[in-house]
Amino acid sequence: MDVKKIMFVMPSLTGGGAERVMLTLIKHIDKEKFLPVFVLTKKEGRFLNVLETLPKGVEVIDLEENQARYAIFKIAKVIKEIKPDIVFSTLGYLNLLIAVIRPFYSKNIKFISRESNTVSIENRQENYPKVFDWLYKKVYNNFDLIITQSKYMRDDLIQNFGTEAEKITVINNPVDSESISKNFNELGHSLFDQNKINLIAVGRLAPQKGFDVLVDAISYLDDRFRLIILGEGNEEEALTKQIKTLGLMEKIRLLGFQHNPYAYMREADLFILSSRYEGLPNVVLESYVCGTACVAFDSPGGTAEIIEEGKTGILVKDFKATSLAGAIIKAEKMDFDREYIQNFCKTNFNVKKIVKEYENKFINKVHS
Repeated sequence: MDVKKIMFVMPSLTGGGAERVMLTLIKHIDKEKFLPVFVLTKKEGRFLNVLETLPKGVEVIDLEENQARYAIFKIAKVIKEIKPDIVFSTLGYLNLLIAVIRPFYSKNIKFISRESNTVSIENRQENYPKVFDWLYKKVYNNFDLIITQSKYMRDDLIQNFGTEAEKITVINNPVDSESISKNFNELGHSLFDQNKINLIAVGRLAPQKGFDVLVDAISYLDDRFRLIILGEGNEEEALTKQIKTLGLMEKIRLLGFQHNPYAYMREADLFILSSRYEGLPNVVLESYVCGTACVAFDSPGGTAEIIEEGKTGILVKDFKATSLAGAIIKAEKMDFDREYIQNFCKTNFNVKKIVKEYENKFINKVHS
């Protein structure tokens, strides 16, 4: 069989869901059908150690540029040198840069993007949102295929940016259950006070993740509840101040980035997702692997598409701290079946199933 060369392109390995998905794809894609080459604009980030687990023969190219926009000419040069059958990129601003240069290449090379968030909302966080909106409308259809993780994301591109519907396909994120489960008991000791109701939240300390609302919600809960937040980001100082102002130092701990969040997820009573918007939140799927139910805001994005109400978690319709607190109290009283939650994830999001969907799309597009 003719092996197809895929050039995977990312800015860095800073530690988000997009990075996890890309590494999972490279690790599990059928090497008899595909030869992956991993291009990073800057070889840095929390997930650098994961590169050591990639199969032998996977070439990693470091463009040594701090920002993606400065790396675009180097990316163009690498495409010319390695002559890939597919260029596969993720993260919005990098996707836009590659969409701009796509017309300069042969139609024999297929350019495929993977969106990592709900674009219409994500663009509002940029310094020049109107410029990003304009670029999505003008150049995004240059891609041969666009992969979104949820139906919500697909509809957002079609309705707000005029992206051609036939160019978009929905593929959920893959979850490497086997890899995650190996980390359940790694720390070897209890992480929580077993006499308390223990809540866990994981993500960048950024406005998108809504941790400020979550902290407010904890103020409405009685002393039985404890919250641990794992992650780092520019909101850490503000959140620390908020926790102190509300007198919640005994109830909330910020533990920073953890290489093994799964041990915490496994022991927690509930996982909390307080995001203002998402694409398709990997952390919810990872909590499912750990058998932990999720309480989440029904915010824009694909969150509602992966929560089975009352069985794998609860969706909170109103984006209010009081509503979130009420849902947490309700969920704590429910008897969630951990085995059901794990099987729900393995059935719908297991890595073999999802990677196969990617492989089929790659092959079909190369032969189209």
